[in-house]
Amino acid sequence: MKKNVIVLLAVILLLTLSMFVYSHPAAKVTLSVEGKVLNVTINHNVGNPENHYINEIIILLNDKEIIKQIFFIQTDNMQKASYTIPSLKIGDKITVKTNCSRGGKRSGTITVEPAS
Repeated sequence: MKKNVIVLLAVILLLTLSMFVYSHPAAKVTLSVEGKVLNVTINHNVGNPENHYINEIIILLNDKEIIKQIFFIQTDNMQKASYTIPSLKIGDKITVKTNCSRGGKRSGTITVEPAS
């Protein structure tokens, strides 16, 4: 009985560790603001974007969550999205958090500046 439990725990540990080998966060989160529109580009190089992709983008405005978008596929090695934020103003801090479908998180932050 003890031997079976040890073997089972070893298999579970091996499967868990192998999952982390194939998972990784996005390489980079790039943000830009044009007027009231936030543009998000997430670099996430993967072998098969149909089953390994950025599955969640969370937008925080001045540390308050305002948008959460769920994805089920990534079309290439980038995930792009644009969001209109009507209340956006100069000085606001926008944080974008991303999650990989296989584990891994990356975020980026931008402060809204006057248009040049």
